[in-house]
Amino acid sequence: MIETTEYYDEFLRYFAMASDQQEKCNVSSNPPYGMLSHLESNVNDDLMHHVELYDVVERKYAGFSQIINDCFYGWTDKHPYWEKMKVGKVTRQREMVANDWTGKHSDFKLPEWLYIFILHRVTGSAINYSTKPSGYHNTILIHLYNYKTIEEMAKFIKNYNAPFYTSIGYQFPSFPKPTKDYKRGGDYYLCEYAPRLARDMAEWLESSAQKKDLREVGDFMFKWNNDNGMNAYKFQYAAVIADIADWFPQYVNKESMFYYGTNAVECISYLANPTSRMKKEDFLDRVMMKIYEDTGSIPYNAEDVCCDFIRYLENYIRPGDDYNHLNMDEIWNSSKFIHPYGRQRAMLELGLVKTFNGIKSHPSDDKIIKEANISPKEYVKMVKQIYLDGVVPNIFS
Repeated sequence: MIETTEYYDEFLRYFAMASDQQEKCNVSSNPPYGMLSHLESNVNDDLMHHVELYDVVERKYAGFSQIINDCFYGWTDKHPYWEKMKVGKVTRQREMVANDWTGKHSDFKLPEWLYIFILHRVTGSAINYSTKPSGYHNTILIHLYNYKTIEEMAKFIKNYNAPFYTSIGYQFPSFPKPTKDYKRGGDYYLCEYAPRLARDMAEWLESSAQKKDLREVGDFMFKWNNDNGMNAYKFQYAAVIADIADWFPQYVNKESMFYYGTNAVECISYLANPTSRMKKEDFLDRVMMKIYEDTGSIPYNAEDVCCDFIRYLENYIRPGDDYNHLNMDEIWNSSKFIHPYGRQRAMLELGLVKTFNGIKSHPSDDKIIKEANISPKEYVKMVKQIYLDGVVPNIFS
């Protein structure tokens, strides 16, 4: 009931490269793999060589989950990055957090870990794509190893004055309006709502010997929010559900269908077309199952790869900090697609922009062609004249 496009073939090419780079540069139990620098990965893609974002096909190893690995496993041989850690190939952030959190399983049970997951995700997942490593930005988790209960953590949060929210790459949910005891709605939620949610969800998960589908967990969380007068927090809670799959897989069916964020929906809309009428979610699910069949990537992992693929096609590099030294006019992906969105080499050659150097934010979506008053089809036509070997996706031809 679906027909794949040329984009799907390109997605498979990207997936293979990202899988290769994950094994070489990110995590591997087979040294020297896992130890190589991105420049040494030899995946024949300049963007992937220079930007530490496209090196994962499992979300547990993505930047936004790195600190959770440190908290959960500590400085032990259970840590997925132990091969690197034991030979000293470790960032100062990992060295500090993993050592501090070693042994927390003697204090924390499922409710406490669920609280940590919720806290991490609703405050922005500590992500900042302009830094290396990218998953330790403004995080309060570095302090919470001192505490043994949710109440102790909540009390610390209530009185904590330094920044611990980040919207760099992620969005905050609509927190409840704070009472006079709280300055921010986020603090109010984390101290008064999230503890109850973590305990209620832990009790629900532990009360049955039968594993839950990922969307069953979502239904529980969304309903809990609605019953407590809040919006569903679907984007942030989806990440919590994935955390449960990664660190407490005994409670869920990891292979079950997941949710789709905005970038994933955009990506999947490129990958295939329906051959008959169907609901939007049914279409997304069928494409996801096709990806699962062809790559072995289970849906909650493949969803994250879809988000990265969109960034890859747009030649995404977040300006600032650890990437300011890069020449934005020279670092490109290896795709031959004529993609009209984001930052593209042809935009320079067509004179649509003078330079991408010095920009303060990535020109996402149709920003460049819109400012030039050019439609996607017009852009493709113009680029075909200078790139005769370019592949033109059906969607823009």
